[in-house]
Amino acid sequence: MIRTFLKRALQVIYLGIVAVFLAACLSPFLNPATWWLFGFLGLAFPYLLIALLLFLAGWLFVRSRWSWLAVIALLLGWKNIASVFAFHPFSSFDKEKKEAGTLRIMTWNIKSFFPPENIKNREKRIAHRESIFGVIRDYDPDVIAIQEFYTIENVKWFNNRLYLRNMGYRYYYFPGDFERYRTNRSGTAIFSKYPIIDSAKTRMPQDPGDNVESLLSADIVYNTDTIRIFTGHLQSYRFMPADYSNFSKIRSDPNERMDASKSIIRKMRVAFKKRAVQTNLIRRQLDGSAYPEIFCGDLNDVPNSYAYFSVKNDKRDAFIARGFGFGQTFYNFSSNFMRRLPTLRIDYIFTDPRFTIKQCTRVPVILSDHIPVVADIELNAG
Repeated sequence: MIRTFLKRALQVIYLGIVAVFLAACLSPFLNPATWWLFGFLGLAFPYLLIALLLFLAGWLFVRSRWSWLAVIALLLGWKNIASVFAFHPFSSFDKEKKEAGTLRIMTWNIKSFFPPENIKNREKRIAHRESIFGVIRDYDPDVIAIQEFYTIENVKWFNNRLYLRNMGYRYYYFPGDFERYRTNRSGTAIFSKYPIIDSAKTRMPQDPGDNVESLLSADIVYNTDTIRIFTGHLQSYRFMPADYSNFSKIRSDPNERMDASKSIIRKMRVAFKKRAVQTNLIRRQLDGSAYPEIFCGDLNDVPNSYAYFSVKNDKRDAFIARGFGFGQTFYNFSSNFMRRLPTLRIDYIFTDPRFTIKQCTRVPVILSDHIPVVADIELNAG
């Protein structure tokens, strides 16, 4: 009797996981401005996948026909699976050597060059800033797309624009999104060792106070060709210390769980909707490019999402093409729970199909709440 009950309960749980997994497979194709609930399913997708694989292993072990249901669900969700996990276990990145004709690109949200702690301490800020420049110098990218770039033009030790220029990045596009005291400027930026012959700035749709950075494009002369580099930074969840406290309450305080959950869900729902509008704008800009294009940036969303699939479209994800694993790029200093999530890959390099991706990696440094991504690519002849 008990054995039969447990078997039936297990089957019900299994059917529920399959149903939710298949629903999560729809999240990239349903605009969260309307279907915001699917934004949450997109975040849960890797864990639903793991649960489904565990059930599949169990059914195969006992030689049950129930295993076929998991196999069918996995086949239906293959496009989603292929976007969240890179299947190149023996991949490596040779940072010392680039093949002739390749272009090395880095994307990095550098959090304004500020260390996670003691940001008012000048010595620590200088040391932290030097560590960031050290990584850039070590990997020596030809083009750097930077989000949350910050510079103080009249302060020698924090004139980061001039510092990069002196490192060899003679060409740059940094129109600035935010300005204080006429000298403190921040926003998205593109720095290049190759000439920039044209550029454009598109302000993201946003509400007052959102402080979302602009979408930039720069036309770069690369060998005898012109390519267009885009960088952008989409709406974040804007979690504050109180929100991270709510995460703790959800896990540990039954009395506060409901109110804490409502607050978190409300912020996330708003961000899903705003990113959908911003994503559509980026898609139009990419579709209108006159040159082979590359998008580098911080989407603030995971691979199995509307934002990811819309911006990527027919392009190749450099990490999926040459990396291995989930590829976490977000490191949260404020929440131990979020810091441990290996599935938070929100920074990307997408390349036009006319490029070949030679190698790609996440740079293993924690100098910002984002982990930099670097790739070597080559424009195909003809």
